[in-house]
Amino acid sequence: MKVDTARVHTIRLESWKDLPGLESAWNGLLDSSPGHSVFQTFPWHVCWWKAFGDSHELLVILAYAGSRLVGIAPMMITREKGLIGQGRHLHFIGSINGASDYCDFITDPGVPEALDALLREICIGSKPFCRIDLSHFPSHSPNQTRTLKFFGHRGIRAFVESRVDAPVRILGDAGADLKAANKSSLKRHTSFFRKSGELHFHRCESEEEILGYLEQFFEQHKSRWAPTASPSQFFDPDQRGFYRELVRELFPRGWLRFDAVLFNGEPLAFHFGFEYRRRFIWYKPTFDVRFASRSPGEVLIKFLLEDAIKRKLEEFDFTVGSESFKYRFANQVRSNNRLIAPGSASDYWILRSKSMLKNILKPA
Repeated sequence: MKVDTARVHTIRLESWKDLPGLESAWNGLLDSSPGHSVFQTFPWHVCWWKAFGDSHELLVILAYAGSRLVGIAPMMITREKGLIGQGRHLHFIGSINGASDYCDFITDPGVPEALDALLREICIGSKPFCRIDLSHFPSHSPNQTRTLKFFGHRGIRAFVESRVDAPVRILGDAGADLKAANKSSLKRHTSFFRKSGELHFHRCESEEEILGYLEQFFEQHKSRWAPTASPSQFFDPDQRGFYRELVRELFPRGWLRFDAVLFNGEPLAFHFGFEYRRRFIWYKPTFDVRFASRSPGEVLIKFLLEDAIKRKLEEFDFTVGSESFKYRFANQVRSNNRLIAPGSASDYWILRSKSMLKNILKPA
């Protein structure tokens, strides 16, 4: 159903409590928007905000056609230093610390004008932004192209830079999928543990069980990344709180998956991830570093792939990141982009030049 932009009205929320009943309408809109992920759900945004939102300003814009919710801009404002001092930057919620692997506007596909209404509200705000910075924006999202066109028609300088690959395995070819799950290295490493003791894949079935394992998961991750230049995020209590909140909010909805590979009854590897709309989402793996030479991470992948195939899921999404192992199992590579609309010409040309230089220096 086509709706005239003029008949789509918008409201701004500055608190999650401003509109009672929003969760039901929000997730109802998602049900009519098949391309979205768990990272666009209402509870995901609320969990992120509880953990990390204190120093930021909430700006959620809702678009309505009559009384029907047809669009959501889940945004936040940060104050960051720029060319002319501190300025207001507009971001998707969850993008600035990489917690949300995919960020997007949420719109009813039958009302494409809803996105124009959301963007118009962003542009006519009483307090201008010195930069609109939309990262983790899936390149295949139709909202990205429409956003660029909208800015162009209003004379707003904007550009897109490619940020990171997001490999995915589209499931459904049983022979090819099983072949991927039985690559020789996976079979070899799994065979070692099976010959050396009792190996068991365990999917946690209760919130209490997951929370009982979570401290071991955090400690495994800390140990796993201790020798590297990238310390574990779980030294940060806010990050640990975020994961606990995700368990409490997403598990009862059937969206959170917490799986363990047990070796002689002890956790060899963990995976904290999601299952949403028949899509398995790889999110945070870890393993016992004492067995690092035996590649427990590959054992974990084998079990998770086999489980997804057995349960006839449609995708195994490795999400963002160019780690080499992802390409070994993926049969399609998507990407995330960053769409930037600087508020001044000088900021635009500096950022545009940096982006072009990065593309030139990027390895082939």
